[in-house]
Amino acid sequence: LMEWRRYVRIVYRAVRAVIPGAEVYVTGGAAEDRLTARSDVDVLVVLPHTPTFTEAVEVRVRVMEKAEDLGLPPHAPIELHVIGREELRRYATRTRVIPASEV
Repeated sequence: LMEWRRYVRIVYRAVRAVIPGAEVYVTGGAAEDRLTARSDVDVLVVLPHTPTFTEAVEVRVRVMEKAEDLGLPPHAPIELHVIGREELRRYATRTRVIPASEV
């Protein structure tokens, strides 16, 4: 997990390429500086609207395919959460959320 910041930067670039209007944040252990060897890195992909389940799956696939094209290794412990702005507010009340551009 020593390279988690590099992985997040790759995912950030992939999201910007696939969905230019989306916002990207890091949350969970990475945002709270409590990663362990078994952690994954939680990345929020925030759409202006609440996505349907099918849309969220489609976005996740497109972003991860693009991230792989940009050099993300298949073993990178990235967990994408595709959500809407309303859900972002709920995340922010429960845990630390930092913009991926600041990682």
